[in-house]
Parts: sequence; structure tokens; C-alpha cells
Amino acid sequence: MAPLVSVDRDAVVVTAVKLADDGSGDVVVRFHEAHGGRARATLTAGFEVEDVAVTDLLERPLRETSPQRDGTGITVRLGAVPADDPEVAAGLT
Repeated sequence: MAPLVSVDRDAVVVTAVKLADDGSGDVVVRFHEAHGGRARATLTAGFEVEDVAVTDLLERPLRETSPQRDGTGITVRLGAVPADDPEVAAGLT
């Protein structure tokens, strides 16, 4: 069985995979950089995804991303994930 999400950098830690608070059925993946620096990471979802947005912790969109589709999964290349932000999230529709 494939994981719900995976990240290709040990420094980036997924802390939550949950449904969005707005009741839309969107999936929110929360993550942060854990080694005190910045990291570029690829987040891969193991389920079908239509759209992706990077959000803050209140699930407000910050910027759109350009996902790469791979079968039923999706790969999102994240910009630098800063250690000084407590967490960021990706909303997957």
C-alpha cells in the first residue's frame, strides 16, 4: 500500500494529513523544515488530485503551484521551506 503523501527530503517533516476545515472535502498536508535551515522538497500524493494551493495554517491560499501528474498521484515541487515559519500547508483538491 502506498503512503498518503511522501516527501523526498529528510529535513521536511509532514506533521498532518487532514480534511480541510471548510468542509469542502479538500485534503490539507501540513509540513515544516526540521533542521533549522531552508529546503526544497517534492511532495507526492498517493491519491488522485485535481488542484494544489500552498496555504497558511488557517488554510488561506498563499500561492498557486504547478503540480506534475504521475498516474493517479501528483508531485508538487515546493519552494524553499523556511525553518522560521512554524508550518506551511498544501491544500489538495
